[in-house]
Amino acid sequence: MAAHALLLTAVAWVAIPLSCPVAGQETAAAAPDGAIPDSVRRHLAEGRFWRASLGLRSSLGPLESVALADRMVLAEAEAGWKNWNGAVAALTAGGIDTAQAPVRFWYMLGAARQASGDDDGAAEAFRHFVAAPPGDSGAPADSREGLVARSFLARRLVENGRHDEAVAQVEELSTRSPTMAGWTALAAARTLAEAGHAEEVSRFVGLMADSSALRSAWLLEADAWAASGDTARALEALREAQAAHESSGTRTERMAREWRYRLALGDSGGAVATMEDLLHRTTSGSEALAAANAHWRVARDSGPGILRQVATAFGRAAEFGLAVRAWRVAIQRGAVLTESEKLALARAFNGSGDRGSAVEVYRELQASEDQAVGAAALRAWATIRTRQGRHGDSRILQERLIERYPSSPQAVDVVFFRGDDHQDAGRLNQAIEAYGRAASMSDTDRSGLARMRWAQIHLARGEAREAAQVFRDYLERYPNGRRWEEASYWAVHAARAAGDTEGSGDLLDRLRAESPLSYYAHLAEGTEDAVPALPLEPITGPPPPLPDWLSRDLEVLSALDEADLQEGAEALVASLKAAAWDSTELMLGLARAFIDSGRAIDGIRLGLELRGRGEEWSRALLEVVYPFPFRALLTSRAEELGLDPYLVAGLIRQESAFAPAIGSSAGAIGLMQVMPATGRQLARALGPRGYRTESLRTAEVNVHLGTRYLADLMERYDGDIPIVLSAYNAGPTRANRWRRFPEAEDPHRFTERIPFVETRGYVKNVVRNRALYRWLYGGP
Repeated sequence: MAAHALLLTAVAWVAIPLSCPVAGQETAAAAPDGAIPDSVRRHLAEGRFWRASLGLRSSLGPLESVALADRMVLAEAEAGWKNWNGAVAALTAGGIDTAQAPVRFWYMLGAARQASGDDDGAAEAFRHFVAAPPGDSGAPADSREGLVARSFLARRLVENGRHDEAVAQVEELSTRSPTMAGWTALAAARTLAEAGHAEEVSRFVGLMADSSALRSAWLLEADAWAASGDTARALEALREAQAAHESSGTRTERMAREWRYRLALGDSGGAVATMEDLLHRTTSGSEALAAANAHWRVARDSGPGILRQVATAFGRAAEFGLAVRAWRVAIQRGAVLTESEKLALARAFNGSGDRGSAVEVYRELQASEDQAVGAAALRAWATIRTRQGRHGDSRILQERLIERYPSSPQAVDVVFFRGDDHQDAGRLNQAIEAYGRAASMSDTDRSGLARMRWAQIHLARGEAREAAQVFRDYLERYPNGRRWEEASYWAVHAARAAGDTEGSGDLLDRLRAESPLSYYAHLAEGTEDAVPALPLEPITGPPPPLPDWLSRDLEVLSALDEADLQEGAEALVASLKAAAWDSTELMLGLARAFIDSGRAIDGIRLGLELRGRGEEWSRALLEVVYPFPFRALLTSRAEELGLDPYLVAGLIRQESAFAPAIGSSAGAIGLMQVMPATGRQLARALGPRGYRTESLRTAEVNVHLGTRYLADLMERYDGDIPIVLSAYNAGPTRANRWRRFPEAEDPHRFTERIPFVETRGYVKNVVRNRALYRWLYGGP
């Protein structure tokens, strides 16, 4: 089991009184006896575990002489920022007195050892924990910690070949939580399947009472026989599983195994037939690519029909050289390609570097009666000429595209970006002409943006009346278009700039009524501190308690999360949502519980689903959709740096939805989506010592470094929020270039001018979020 797999929360032992590891939990109880400074208590209560560990180490002195109670507090602090080795060192300094160690000590030690990679040491500590008599203070019984410890023990025993003992632990788990037992048994069965222990796999599958876990186990016996080398028995097990469990959603999984088993047994005909069945079902994804590769190697005499599927699978996986070869063989064997297939062939030629052949195909397709094909061919052909530096030829092809397919998205894009180039160069008359032409060509999103750009140029030149007319024209043509909020706000703004103070109330009324939480409704209120036009009653008193069954299931959910049984956790989340679906009160309570347990994304989604099915905005619903986890931590750090805590909260809501361990496709990590290189650079100057990239997955370290970066940007750009947010999202280099736009003098008009769709939306959302967070959480 990999290090760090067991515990995903900020600190594993969330029931320790001083701990404040999860969203919204800010109250610290009394510390164990000892000289714990008040500053450390405060840092722990705020979730600032690294700061607390620094304070404790400086005040406690040599750990060998420190009381165990105080060392446990230090271990909590170290674990809170994932310094697992430091937590182990704090707990074991001076040796372990087995007779005197309290029960919870063993859970803490097991969790820290496991997360640091010492699985055997963790198992030993967890064994002490679960063996404690039920009457002992802190003993596991049915607690979350007991479930987690037994789950880990069972899986470690399986890895060590002690299967009977593992079965006993799963059976003990099943008396406390069949759900936890089922997913633990599934994890154990997968380990056994990889090792080829087919008989033992069946034994653990038989321990599963959870239907969701059983659905995930249906192919494990076949996998186990295959891993043991008995492919014939694996194929037999696969047939048995198919008869008992297969559905349309799992058929591809079965086929992916079947062709491999048949091929290994020498049944090339059966293997090829199964590959072809799979490829007829799908040509996307890793299994389709694997089947295509195998088919290409094995089935030398394939007909043109299946070769088309093989070529398509190669092309979709960006295996362009193989795709070209497959397409050519298909044609040699009599395939007559459709225009869409010819387009795929041309893309494969281009992707493989054979641009000459790609151009030949694009030249053939350019006059297609199918606009989607012809326009795509001309645009791709023009792009090739641009990359070859043949800009004149590219321009000719673009004109041909506009002439032949004037309503195509590709043609609108060409004209729009000509307008964009003119605007960048200050040729505003030509820009207006291009934007106007793009706006008239079709009803694409780009044509709507062209109208907005056209009107903004009028505003920039002081032609407010003309700008208002363009915005009004958009609203008349597209009263419910994607940009109706934007057009409504700017139509009113432009009309007022032209001296027309009458006749715009209808637009503002609609904006406030239909989209009160939008960026444009916020701008329409006119001040940074404006509140949405919503008649919301204040929340009085605590929310209603959750039903006992839901509270119990939420405890199991936390245990699944801590035990890294994520598939089980997601299945339980889906089950809880289904159970609460018919009750708004239960849905809100469940959403709050998700947020409080560190699953803010699930809570937000639940709130948005409520809104999507017609639930009116209420303060309770708003606080679910715009929650404020880690509030004490964010506020404390923001105040240190002179930042607005509501700006920080609004940024985090947009960046990560308050998920501490989340990562992006670009490599950014954590609450504030800090890039690892930026984190390393900042940590060298600011700490913590011993920083690792993994540290960014803890709330405190991520906020510690991310807010410093934000504060640096605020200083660099003189607090200009749209510029600062542009730099945070798209990088300072781009922000510096955009800062030279004439619109930069007006933050709202600059926001509309940001070239990147993602960054433009990002700035608007964070500005809106900031206002909402100030309104919801800022007090009277």
